[in-house]
Amino acid sequence: MDQTPIINFCKDLGCCYACCLRYLGLKNPKVFENCRKYVLEILENGQPKKNDRDSAEKSEIMKKDENAEEPVNKKMKMNDTCVSCMGLLQEESWPNYFQALDVTRKGYETDTFACGLSAPMTTLLREKAVILRLCNQFTEYDATILTPLKEAWKWTFGVQMAKVIGKSLDSGAVSPLLITLNMEYPDDLQELEILKTLSPSLFELRSKQKKRFTVEFTRRSVEEALTDLSLEALQGVDGWKDGLPAVEKHVKCVSVVSVHTPMYLGGRYIKLSRELPQTPWMVNGVRMMDSSVQEIIFDPIARMNLIEPADVEHRLKFMSAGREDVDVRCLGQGRPFAVEITDPRKQLSPEELKTICKEISKTGKVIVKDLIYVTKVDLTELKKGEETKCKTYEALCIKLSHSEYDHIVNPDSKPKVTENDIERINSYSNTSPSDEARIVLKQKTPVRVLHRRPLLTRQRRIYELIAKELPDHPQLFTLVIKTEAGTYIKEWVHGDLGRTRPHLGEAIKAKVDILALDVASVHLQWPLVNNKN
Repeated sequence: MDQTPIINFCKDLGCCYACCLRYLGLKNPKVFENCRKYVLEILENGQPKKNDRDSAEKSEIMKKDENAEEPVNKKMKMNDTCVSCMGLLQEESWPNYFQALDVTRKGYETDTFACGLSAPMTTLLREKAVILRLCNQFTEYDATILTPLKEAWKWTFGVQMAKVIGKSLDSGAVSPLLITLNMEYPDDLQELEILKTLSPSLFELRSKQKKRFTVEFTRRSVEEALTDLSLEALQGVDGWKDGLPAVEKHVKCVSVVSVHTPMYLGGRYIKLSRELPQTPWMVNGVRMMDSSVQEIIFDPIARMNLIEPADVEHRLKFMSAGREDVDVRCLGQGRPFAVEITDPRKQLSPEELKTICKEISKTGKVIVKDLIYVTKVDLTELKKGEETKCKTYEALCIKLSHSEYDHIVNPDSKPKVTENDIERINSYSNTSPSDEARIVLKQKTPVRVLHRRPLLTRQRRIYELIAKELPDHPQLFTLVIKTEAGTYIKEWVHGDLGRTRPHLGEAIKAKVDILALDVASVHLQWPLVNNKN
C-alpha cells in the first residue's frame, strides 16, 4: 500500500510526524529517531500530492535539517498539539518532561535503563478514531498494524532521555532499571464521557455495581467500550463528526517513578544464641526481645545499600527454609536464607558481600560465612525446601520418672538413665523394616503455637534416632534425631499432654522432657555455589 496518502491523511487530521509513522505500522526504532526527516523522505520519494503548503514547508525543513540543530516550529499542520498522541511524541513538549526527571537523586549504579509511559486513557479513544477514519478512507488499510504509543515513546523520547540522564536505553527485559513517566490530560475524563453514549450498557452496569467498580473509567473498560465502535456512531457525537477535537490543554508529566528490579542475596546463617528469635518478636505491639536474626542480617545490608532505617521494613524482605524457636540454636552449616532488596541502588561487589558477612558475625550471635546473588528460580527452590527438607537435631533430655522396666529399690530415689533405656530408645520403631522411616507419629498443633496456627493433626516421620548416656549426669541423656520438615521435636520428647503419639516416653515407659535443643544440620543444598558472581 502506498504510504504517501496515509501520511497526508494523518497530517490533515492533525497528527504529528511520529504518529504518521505509527499509523503506517513502522516498527524500526531508527526511523523514529528522526521522524520528521523520514516522513519528508516518504513524501518526496512517494510523489505526494502537490500543494503550495507542502512544497514550501518541505523546502524550508530540508534546509533547516542541513544547517540547524534546532527543530522547526512551522511544520505540516503540526505546530499545534498532535490530536492522536496529544503531544507526547512531539519534541516541543519534551523539555518540560525532562525537568520532571530526578533519577540521579536515588543514585542508581547502573549503566542502562528502560523507558516506560503511563499515558492518558483518552489516547486510546483518539487512536481508535484515527484508525476508523483510515479504514473508511482506505479499504485495504490494516487496523492491526498500529505501532503502540509506548513503543514509539521509547524510540523517540527515550532516546533523548538517555542523553539527559547519562545512561543507555535498553529494553525492559534487559535493563534492571525502569523509569516511567506518568502523564495526565486535564480533559481526560470529560472526553471519555462520550463512551457512555457510545456504549451505554457497559457503563450502566458499572454504575449499578459501584462496590465492584469503584472507578468509572479504567483502561480496561475504555478498551472494552471501543471494541465494537463504528465510525458512524463516533461521527454522531458533537465535536467528532469531521475529525478529532483539537487538544486545547497540554498533557503534563505529574510524576516520574524509577524502580530497579529486586536483587536477591542468599546464604546460610548459624545462630549461636538461645535468646534470639528469627524475626522481630512482637506481642500486642510490644517487642519481646531486643533483636532478631533478621535484624542482625539486615543491618549491614541496609547500610551497604544506603537504605535509611525507616525504609528497611519495606525495602528488605527475609526468607528462609523454616525457622527455629527462640531458645534453639542453629549450628553446623546453618539454615538457608535469602534477602530480597527492593529497588536496590547498586550491585554489591564480592568484597562488599564479604564485608557484610564480617559485620554480621561480629555480633557473636549470628554467623554468615558467605553471601551470593541468587535468582527468583533459586527462591522457589528455597521455599520448596522449607516443606521437603530433612533436619538433624541434637537434644539434651532428662528422665523425670522411673521406668516400668527399672528395678526400683527406693521409689523416692532420683530416676537414672539405664543401659536398658538407651537400648530401647535406639531400637524403638513403629514401622516395618522396609519403611524408610523408623517412627511415624501424629502431632496435633502444639499448645504453645495454637494462638498462631490452625488446629490440625499432622503426620511426621523420624528417620534416625540415636541416644547416648551422660556418665557424669545419670539423669540426663542426649539424642541425635533426623526428621522430616515440620516435626515438633520438643513435643515428641515430652508428649505435649498426649497430643503427640507416640512420643519418646513411650519407648522407655517413663516421663521425659527436653532441656536444650540444637539444629545440627539442615539437609538442603542451597544456595548453589555455581550461582556465585
